[in-house]
Amino acid sequence: MGYIAFALMLAIGLGGEKSGDPLEQFAWKNRVILVFHSEKNAAVAAQQLAVLKKDGKEFDDRDLVSGTIADGSKGSIGGKLINTRDAAVLQQRFNPANEDFLVVLIGKDGGVKLKEHTSVSQAAIFDLIDSMPMRRSEMKKNQ
Repeated sequence: MGYIAFALMLAIGLGGEKSGDPLEQFAWKNRVILVFHSEKNAAVAAQQLAVLKKDGKEFDDRDLVSGTIADGSKGSIGGKLINTRDAAVLQQRFNPANEDFLVVLIGKDGGVKLKEHTSVSQAAIFDLIDSMPMRRSEMKKNQ
């Protein structure tokens, strides 16, 4: 009977904790651009995301998802709000110095590909992504 109860708990998700990685859902599917900012730089962060997304098709072709983290306590990724704990986890992982403004590009493999303390042009991000081996492989497949 104990084995059946344990198997049932695992099947319905009561047997273990979530991994705690707010980006896990994007691994090997999406590249993620996170813009960390203080409240005073909220307008700059919004402008940065608008610049990066101005050509939505090109943004989508590169499997990009964007997000913002404000003061390490609130944010959104992929258009969905994230909870305070996830915002704090991302803040600690990518912006532990609590910079007022930081753009981070995370590859599909979860590795940090870019960290920039100033606004980044769409062309710079796209050129960087297009130079990556995984992206080159994707472009060959789509020809």
